[in-house]
Amino acid sequence: MSLDGLKLSAARQKPQLDSWALRRKRLVKQIDKQIAFVEQTAQGRNPRGRWWWVDEDGKLVLSIKYGRNALELAKGKQAIICDTLADVVVALDKTRAAAVGGTFDPQLEAISVQIKKRFQKK
Repeated sequence: MSLDGLKLSAARQKPQLDSWALRRKRLVKQIDKQIAFVEQTAQGRNPRGRWWWVDEDGKLVLSIKYGRNALELAKGKQAIICDTLADVVVALDKTRAAAVGGTFDPQLEAISVQIKKRFQKK
């Protein structure tokens, strides 16, 4: 076995992400999963764990979640109304960009604190 032609280097540690970056990464990963669910739904499948549903008016209602908690997108607003599945993808793309930009960081921190409290011994 020959290593000729390979560029070798000393092993480097992968940089550790701070807690904010980890939370953002988890949220973005879940948003990407929801975008895949839209594609599955368009193909006629009905995936479990979708963040959207159809309301009584026939509109799609999308809620962005971290864990089981819906994020507040604006003061007192936790859902996005969409007309079609394509609109759901657009809304998910916009919320993904907002998540990457750190818009939801304070909410993610608060939700994480609540979750951690549930696991502490009394």
